[in-house]
Amino acid sequence: MSSLPSQHPTLSLHLTDLTLTPLITSSSSPTHLESLTSLTSSAITSQTTAQRANLGRPQRIMVEYPDSGAVVLQSYLDPRESHSESESVSKYKHDHDADADADPDDATTRTADDAAAPVLIGVVVAASSDDAREARRAAARLERIGREFQKEWAAQGLEQDTDGRSTPE
Repeated sequence: MSSLPSQHPTLSLHLTDLTLTPLITSSSSPTHLESLTSLTSSAITSQTTAQRANLGRPQRIMVEYPDSGAVVLQSYLDPRESHSESESVSKYKHDHDADADADPDDATTRTADDAAAPVLIGVVVAASSDDAREARRAAARLERIGREFQKEWAAQGLEQDTDGRSTPE
C-alpha cells in the first residue's frame, strides 16, 4: 500500500479521513502536504455543496485545467455506499474486477461499515492532461486501498461487538 506513491512518481496522491488525517500521501515536503490537504478540504466543501444543491452525493469530481494543464481527481469513499462505488471503480478501470468480494445485498456488512469505518477522501493530481489516464488508474487503486482500510476498521468494530465491548460512536 505504501508503495502506491512510488508506483506513480509523476502524480501527487493523498488519502485522508474527514479530519484531514493523511493515511497515504506522496507529500515530500510540508508545503506539498499543505497543498494536498488544501485540495482535500476543497473536495469536502465541493461534496457538501453538491449535497446542499440537491445534486446528490458525488462519488468523484474531476477538474481539468485548459491548455493541457493540471488534472485533479477527488474521490469520496463513503462506507455506506461501498457497493455502488465498487461498480464505479470498475468502470474507471475498464476491467470490471474492482472489489469482487463486495456483496451489495449484505445489509449486515453495510451497517457494520457505517458504524466503524470513516468516510475517506482521495485526491490525485497530475501536472498535465497528458497524465490523466495514469491519474485515473492511480485514483482507482487509491480508492481500492481506501476501501480495504474501511473493511479493516469495520472488521475491528465487529470484533469489539462480539467481545462484548461497545464500539466508538
